[in-house]
Amino acid sequence: MKGIITKTVGGFFFTADEKQNIYRLRIRGKIKDRVYPGDYVEFDEGVIEKAYPRKSLLYRPVIANVDQVLIVMSVLNPLLDRRVLDRFLIMVEEVAIKPLIVINKIELAEEGFKEELRDYTRAGYKVFFISVKENIGIDELVDNLDQHINVLTGPSGVGKSSLINKIVKGANLEVREVSKRLKRGVHTTKLVEMLPVSNGGWLADTPGFTSLDIKHILPEELRYFYPEFLDYHGKCKFRSCSHTHEPECAIKEAVLNDEISKKRYESYKSFYSELTG
Repeated sequence: MKGIITKTVGGFFFTADEKQNIYRLRIRGKIKDRVYPGDYVEFDEGVIEKAYPRKSLLYRPVIANVDQVLIVMSVLNPLLDRRVLDRFLIMVEEVAIKPLIVINKIELAEEGFKEELRDYTRAGYKVFFISVKENIGIDELVDNLDQHINVLTGPSGVGKSSLINKIVKGANLEVREVSKRLKRGVHTTKLVEMLPVSNGGWLADTPGFTSLDIKHILPEELRYFYPEFLDYHGKCKFRSCSHTHEPECAIKEAVLNDEISKKRYESYKSFYSELTG
């Protein structure tokens, strides 16, 4: 029987079949050190016999075959930080997984808030504006999780556990309030677990990315993680153009012509400086 590993605890591999029924299994031989949540396996009589080849492996946290990463931010409490959002996007773009931007707590948003984030949709990203508290936008988001292995990440306090409790029947994850003194949340998730979504998809409840460090990225690679730059690659005067200070730069001209968001371009320059500093 074919299944997907949902979590590993105490030497047991919890595995779901095609109908999302969960089995607690042991595993044969050395493959136990080479399988992770998200891996597809073959099992029989309580034992995993083999693992199927995977198409991808996310290392922070370790999950196999991820299709999409939901980057959850909030309007307020904590206040949306575009630099943090862009850092998450760079990390997801680097591992070639589709990001979905999810903005929670829109019941707290002022008029015109969505327009402030229009440059992300212009860049080609899907942006979902939701309110877990008032049940706004949840159905549309769930429709986009269909038949995918989804990972959920984002800063503390943005409502990740509350969102999972809303869309995963019986999840009952622990939720803690944002600290009133520090204005940030408290991490509540401790292990990687795949939770079933009603339309056949899976949502990975994870401890989040263990680090937001992007220092391992080469400065000349950064341009490839801003999708709105792709149409302008190779059109600069200089082949080695960094898109920061050189003359006759196609990216800079696109910014002047409002074809690329100035805020996103400034974000690029800031991260480029971080990587070269």
